[in-house]
Amino acid sequence: MKRRFLLTRSGVTLAVATLGLAAPLVSLSQPTASRVITLVVPQAPGGSNDAFARALGARLPKVLDANVVVENRPGANGNVGSAWVAKSAPKDGSVWLVTVNSTLTINPFLYSKPGFDTTTDFLPVGGIAVVPHVLLARADLPVNNLAELLQQARNNPGKYSYGSSGNGTFSHLLMEQLKQSQKVDLVHVPYKGVAPALTDLMAGEIQYAISTLPAAMPFIKSGHLKPLAVTSLARPNALPNVPLANDTVPGMVGELWIALYAPKGTPPALVSQMHAAMGKVLAMPDMQAMMGAQGATPFLAGPAELQAMTAAELERWGPVVKASGMRID
Repeated sequence: MKRRFLLTRSGVTLAVATLGLAAPLVSLSQPTASRVITLVVPQAPGGSNDAFARALGARLPKVLDANVVVENRPGANGNVGSAWVAKSAPKDGSVWLVTVNSTLTINPFLYSKPGFDTTTDFLPVGGIAVVPHVLLARADLPVNNLAELLQQARNNPGKYSYGSSGNGTFSHLLMEQLKQSQKVDLVHVPYKGVAPALTDLMAGEIQYAISTLPAAMPFIKSGHLKPLAVTSLARPNALPNVPLANDTVPGMVGELWIALYAPKGTPPALVSQMHAAMGKVLAMPDMQAMMGAQGATPFLAGPAELQAMTAAELERWGPVVKASGMRID
């Protein structure tokens, strides 16, 4: 049986037509023009989560009677911002959390005190995007695909390093499972977010990096970074000529999803209205074009589906992290 490295979305309908977007949208508690909605991103600027939060925030005012700002509260792999939303944010629909699945479903097993409880502190609102990861090399490195990377690592154990967005993140676990299954020695260099990892990769401080595709696309297009493999099940339209990691290492599949959550206590009516607003944004042609250009797919999960998927990942990641013996604190 082929082992799937990481959880991918299951049963998610990715057709905008299924949302029933023709229904009229009621404004959030009839907000005035001065009302401000804050989308909290618990990761540093420059990553995929930040990019899609800003894309959502730029378009929400077109369907909501409100101004929208994006606020980054990074730290501890997303724990700092997530804990603030869970424990300190107002519950009146003015603050929402835009986060990645790993923060809420992996961190609880890596940290003894993450500062929040995924199942009791948040209300799932809706999905935003699904993104694959891409394995990258410095442009001048004489390696062009995953097979060559593995051969180079086997010939030079411990000589080459890779950067990730942090200890215990989705990208880190994906690479560590690759190392274990292929018996190669690559040195892990954790960063506080994917943007500084890519900066150091271009500067030659590290030889490889694992990144979400949207965050890496500008540097791939400019020729500063070389894509070796993508971790999706099918080649993304943004990189049609880059091989799948799954073709070289069967089971090396991993996609990250980005979703919106509300702090527990937010009125259900506001959750429903925000989900409807998100659906309208995801149906906008310019939003779909932006996602496609970066290799992302609209993630059209509603509150019930997002809740079920979050619960399923919590159930799956607990044993994986425990078996790895990995702890952050």
